Amino acid sequence: MYEQYGISKEVIELSKKAENDAKDIFEKIQNTCEYNSLKVIKAFQENKISDMHFGSTTGYGYGDIGRDTIEKVFAQVLGAEDALVRSQFISGTHALTVALFAFLRPGDTLLSISGKPYDTLDAVIGLEENASSLKSFGIKYEQIDLLDNEFDEEKIIQRVKQKDVKLIEIQRSRGYSLRKSIKIEQVKNIIEKIRNVNSDVIIMIDNCYCEFVGEIEPTQVGADIIVGSLIKNLGGGVAPNGAYIAGKKELVELAAQRLTSPGQGKEVGPTLGINKSILQGLFMAPSVVASSLKTAVLASRMLEILNYKTRT
Repeated sequence: MYEQYGISKEVIELSKKAENDAKDIFEKIQNTCEYNSLKVIKAFQENKISDMHFGSTTGYGYGDIGRDTIEKVFAQVLGAEDALVRSQFISGTHALTVALFAFLRPGDTLLSISGKPYDTLDAVIGLEENASSLKSFGIKYEQIDLLDNEFDEEKIIQRVKQKDVKLIEIQRSRGYSLRKSIKIEQVKNIIEKIRNVNSDVIIMIDNCYCEFVGEIEPTQVGADIIVGSLIKNLGGGVAPNGAYIAGKKELVELAAQRLTSPGQGKEVGPTLGINKSILQGLFMAPSVVASSLKTAVLASRMLEILNYKTRT
């Protein structure tokens, strides 16, 4: 039956063998999906999500109960004190930029401990000359590269002991590099070590592509703030745009003051009819992420059977 769609019997047999080889991994992914689905449903129930939250606001967006409740739902799902979830964020890079400019001041130092961040942040940081970069505002940047896909703990601890770093940034996804993505266990371990020598530094996680891959998020293992895009995991392929910043309440408020304006913060921001899509996307996200992971695992195993070297 598959031949009429241009799929050979050999490919079908190969996929079935790969699926059988990966059944234990598939089961683990499915269990994670079920856990995260229940987490989302519980947040919907406890925040009493109903059709009244699907409404739309224009203009300034004062008193948008849907927007405000969505942010409570995201905060609960992500294990955070508060969240800023807005369509006014055009991308994950934009949300990261807002966060960095919100938390850093002239003379402060930003330290990346997972190597160089996404290329799209080069101009933001000032690695690429730009008149509006952090560098142009007198904010310094340093980085410590990974060692064989692990944090260079010795260098990191020695650096943060000096207590002149304002913010540490960790990018979990490999981005455009060929390194492995950073697991939540690695994040937890390095945060514990950093906190042993410096309790004041802000630890911010670029969580793009990593939400719902496991059962817990970085805010649940000590991160102060996490940032991600709704065009990726938490949008479930349904949210048309947007991003989030979640974590400690005072930091989320600083980000809100930067996104909108000082004195208004989270109180403004029209939703323009996007609320339903954001909620539907979040509801679908655990299963969409699980399907994506299963597809990646299946494709990788098929290629391995054909003697290709893959990276998972």
